Amino acid sequence: MGGESSQEGDPFTGTGEQFVTTILILIVVLGILIFVHELGHFVVAKAVGVRVLKFSLGFGPSIFSFTRGETEYAVCWVPLGGYVKMAGEDPEDIAEAEAEGREPQPGDFSYASVPRRLGIILAGPIMNVVLALFVYFLIFSITGITEIATTVVSDVNPESLAAAAGIEQGDEIRSIDGVAVDTWGDAIDLITAGIGVIHEVDILRGSEEIRVELPSLLGSDGGPVEGAETGYGLFPLYGSRIATVVDTGAAAAAGLQQGDRITRIGDTPIENWLDLRAALQPMAGVPVDITYERDEESTTILITPAGQMNEETGEIRGFLGVGPDPSDLPLNHISLTIVQAVGEAAAETWEKGTLIVDILARLVTGQISMKKSLGGPVMIASVARDSARAGLAIRGKPLSLKFRLIATQVGMAFIILIMLYVTVNDFMRLF
Repeated sequence: MGGESSQEGDPFTGTGEQFVTTILILIVVLGILIFVHELGHFVVAKAVGVRVLKFSLGFGPSIFSFTRGETEYAVCWVPLGGYVKMAGEDPEDIAEAEAEGREPQPGDFSYASVPRRLGIILAGPIMNVVLALFVYFLIFSITGITEIATTVVSDVNPESLAAAAGIEQGDEIRSIDGVAVDTWGDAIDLITAGIGVIHEVDILRGSEEIRVELPSLLGSDGGPVEGAETGYGLFPLYGSRIATVVDTGAAAAAGLQQGDRITRIGDTPIENWLDLRAALQPMAGVPVDITYERDEESTTILITPAGQMNEETGEIRGFLGVGPDPSDLPLNHISLTIVQAVGEAAAETWEKGTLIVDILARLVTGQISMKKSLGGPVMIASVARDSARAGLAIRGKPLSLKFRLIATQVGMAFIILIMLYVTVNDFMRLF
């Protein structure tokens, strides 16, 4: 049909503006997560009577600091972490005290009982779980659940895992690993689940039932499987609204514009992009009446589609020079009560939390590669930048479809990367 595509480069090799934006997003994202994490240590330490000498966001020289009571509060120049310094916590100080025969004093970390010390250590990860619950609750309570009510494939990236598995345009995904799916989100959740898993995907192609195999994006070593650079490359069934118009195409010459919705080609009613493709297939060089809607008004015009060769089959097909609108999808929106939003938030947090535990267990046992599976600040910055581009904003109109559909996925990546980072950091401190 015609269309355009673009690829994102590395966030640290783009323009100067992109670089600065990425750095700022990194600082904000890490700042929030680290603040909440260290706040957990701080609050519990104070609650059990352990003296906190310093609460720091960042490392290195202080940008500014102030002292309240016994605690110095500081924001430092290197925003890649933070710490709560407690009295009697430094191993060197403890060793020196033992060498001099001095006993731990009340208020020292080493003086506190084991349960209290464990509570202080675990408070950081627990606060991150609480943050995850809050973020998910906020998303679900504001936006509810928006489902893409189709499992029909509109497009397949020819270089993707799905194309390699044999999935084609127009296929309908019926079940994955024996679990029936009715929405696009259900299908994607099942396909992306697991590490080193081969999923059995049942599809309907016309009247024929076919089974294909799709690997999980992460291999058994924790790294991406071969061909995962473009993900699965599957796109759901778009409606017939136009998002792009090629300047030199037949559609542009006839006056079709972005936002127009094609409703009929000749005598064939058009409901989605596959209908449009099929109706245009035999129309190369043939004048045809095309009906479209614009601003709730219906208009019919005569257009002669150009011819375009199908590189796979060599046949000539009709070509208008228009591209689909990825947000024009069959949607079901479900509003949630406060109680339902809490339940959904808890379920999402549990699912992502168990994934983190699984990853940590596999790291400890050597089943997955730490080099391939762990990402540091650069990966966090990249994910955070993409999250910011998704358009989280407080507006006087409904949130965009793009935000509603990717909020959960963004939250997943966001929480996994940073909770993994701070949790490992805490256990390193403990041991």
